[in-house]
Amino acid sequence: MNIQNIVVEIDAEISKLQQVRALLVGISTTEILKPGRPANASSAGKSRTRRTLSAAARERIAAAQRARWAKSKKAAKKAAPSTPAASTAKKAPAVGLGAKSKKKRTLSAGARAKIAAAQRARWAKVRKAAKKTSTAKVAKKSAPAKKAVPGKRAGASKTKAAVASATPATPVKAAS
Repeated sequence: MNIQNIVVEIDAEISKLQQVRALLVGISTTEILKPGRPANASSAGKSRTRRTLSAAARERIAAAQRARWAKSKKAAKKAAPSTPAASTAKKAPAVGLGAKSKKKRTLSAGARAKIAAAQRARWAKVRKAAKKTSTAKVAKKSAPAKKAVPGKRAGASKTKAAVASATPATPVKAAS
């Protein structure tokens, strides 16, 4: 048998089985729909129309929304403390519906001074450590220059030896 003939026979068998299934389910053979789709949804050619609201309906919806906002603002006003300090302080913006705004917290002048002094002390310590490491690097670089003796190396050029002996070694001060 040819492959084409086999495919044709399979298609014929499939169509027969679909017709039998349609008869058993109760739908006519002309309205075979895809599996899972409801039987009364055979409006394939119809497009869905958009519904529009009248001006009066839009106004009613807007009025209801304004009333909801007024009610929530009134409830928030009742819940807020009525102290003069709280009303003059800047409030954080409310997030979401019915969110309570909290008073912004600030540091006293004494607390700010303590924090600033501690920060200055930290930076002084960092600068002192950086100064120690930079002087140690200078000492390491200058130490080989003191020990270098020109002429001992076989491949050393005269210019390198002259430059090494011409640079003065800076004495390293002991940090107290």
